[in-house]
Amino acid sequence: MQNKIKLTLSAISVASLLSLAACGGGGGDSAPAKPADTPTPPPAPAITVQGSATAVAGDPLAVVFVPQTEASTKPVLQSIASNAFPAQYQKATSEGAYTQIGIDANSLISLTAGKIVDVAGNGGFSIGRWTAGSSSIGSISVNQGAHYAVGKPLALQRVLGPTAKLNCTLQSATSPTAVSGNFAPGKLQAATAVIDLNGPVLDSASLDVSIGADAHATATIGGAAITGISGSNGVLLHTQTIGSDQAKPLLALGYAMPTPSSGDVTGVVVLQCQ
Repeated sequence: MQNKIKLTLSAISVASLLSLAACGGGGGDSAPAKPADTPTPPPAPAITVQGSATAVAGDPLAVVFVPQTEASTKPVLQSIASNAFPAQYQKATSEGAYTQIGIDANSLISLTAGKIVDVAGNGGFSIGRWTAGSSSIGSISVNQGAHYAVGKPLALQRVLGPTAKLNCTLQSATSPTAVSGNFAPGKLQAATAVIDLNGPVLDSASLDVSIGADAHATATIGGAAITGISGSNGVLLHTQTIGSDQAKPLLALGYAMPTPSSGDVTGVVVLQCQ
């Protein structure tokens, strides 16, 4: 009887060991550790900035905006040259690049995705070019640009006399772009202007751009308004005087000009006058 009990216990023990082995138990090995989750990279920013500027302080602000859809023959609805834009509607990134402009809450123009390049400025002005993305007024290819300049408005005082003129030299500019988008952004080779304080009016201005096969496409402007949107010699101009010194104002000049082989070309220039 005792031997029978021992045999039964032995059979139970063997069965238990076989059961543990089949289930993976009974050994000292633990289950393989679960690999750590790979962290998900943060999404790429919807808007990237190349360059930097100090956002302009003031209220209201002067704004020049040359949309990617503009032609040299006539402005479009979003063509802007104004000195009365409330500061609350002009939005800038930490790099000083403007992503939104507008005169009121019902007429805001904003970049929703893409790049802001050619960003430059010193607090007295800020310029840049929207490209390679989309805005509230349409898509912008990598070869196109919506150009802007923002500054503190400065109304020039009238000064009478034959020598009451200011000569303006290039301070900063965006890269000129073809409205068609068929050519890579070009380069502003030179820009000058003369302000006649007897008006005051923009007495003359000249632009020299290279883009596509046009190594030196030039425009000569004369007798244009010193503020607002006007045309001169086939060039559509957006002009505003900005800054804080009557003797040394800045001139923000947006343009849409024809070229021999690249079609209409647009850009923004800021000139220092004295």
